[in-house]
Amino acid sequence: MKNSNMLFVMILMLTALFLSACGDKNSQPSASSDNNAVTNTSEGDGDTYEFKITYVTQTGHNWHKFAEKFKDELDQRSDGRMNLELYPAAQLGPEADMVQQMANGSLDFALLTVPYLSTRIEEFDAWNMPFLFENLEEGIQAAETEPAQKMLKLLEEQGLKGIGYLHTGTHSLIMKDAEINTIEDVNGKKLRFTGGASVLGFWEDLGASPIAMGLPEVYNALQTGVIDGVSVDTNATLSEKYHEISEGYVLTKHMVFGGVLAASLTNYENMPESDRKIIDEAMAAALEWGNEQLVINDVEDLKEVSELLNVTELDNRDEFVEAAQEVHEEYAKKNELIKEFIDVVKGN
Repeated sequence: MKNSNMLFVMILMLTALFLSACGDKNSQPSASSDNNAVTNTSEGDGDTYEFKITYVTQTGHNWHKFAEKFKDELDQRSDGRMNLELYPAAQLGPEADMVQQMANGSLDFALLTVPYLSTRIEEFDAWNMPFLFENLEEGIQAAETEPAQKMLKLLEEQGLKGIGYLHTGTHSLIMKDAEINTIEDVNGKKLRFTGGASVLGFWEDLGASPIAMGLPEVYNALQTGVIDGVSVDTNATLSEKYHEISEGYVLTKHMVFGGVLAASLTNYENMPESDRKIIDEAMAAALEWGNEQLVINDVEDLKEVSELLNVTELDNRDEFVEAAQEVHEEYAKKNELIKEFIDVVKGN
């Protein structure tokens, strides 16, 4: 009888161990990624994501409104599984840091300025060509061309996935107190640009002193007279409050300022195909909305700027356009993709 009881106890212990092992094998514990906080939910629900996006502009800028739209699209299309945290005003560091963070997977998305990208990939300097576009709509259309899409593919060499273009608007010159009406007026003026060898070289050839300067430094530099003027669109003029320390806005319309929506290539490729599809569709919808709003705001913001500053036109813009042709030809000879882009834009 005693032996029978011991046998019964041993059978119970073995049964418990077997059931415990089965339970460990079939359970789905949560797991998180250091990069974008991916968490496995119950079977059929899919992963949840905590994404991050950053950009250099303030919360009043078009890019921030785009990021809010992208956030909403991700939330709706993923049934709440995908959350996007917004970091405006370069809160995660300058653009060089943004690229590095996306390359190593610690950042998911960023809106990058084309002038900065042109310092890493020369082909992007095609977008910085002075007086290449007549208006904002031409710049938006150019984003869909084959050479523009080839440029996005080049970002893969940097560990980025180029999603699409989102410009900031048409750039003109806001001036602290000096006036520019003719080419002669440009001589000696200290003008700030985001960067781009082609546009900097153009204004230097006209006699100006172009200065490449990051956005966070501009307000103080303009206020203190370190610079006389700033190449900027009307939306940034308002969101950065340059109208508070300036007198005039000269409608040079010398460039459509380019921007690129990029993603971490590693993070994107490591997601399930179904989740990548959600992201692609959310991005496409947000970019379409963003470009539509950009055209509307380009008109409305100019009206507002006109109420705050003295808005003037160039006396002879054709002289500037003619001078810019030499820059186009120079850079077309240097780079085949730049030539292809310029030819497509001009309809050659």
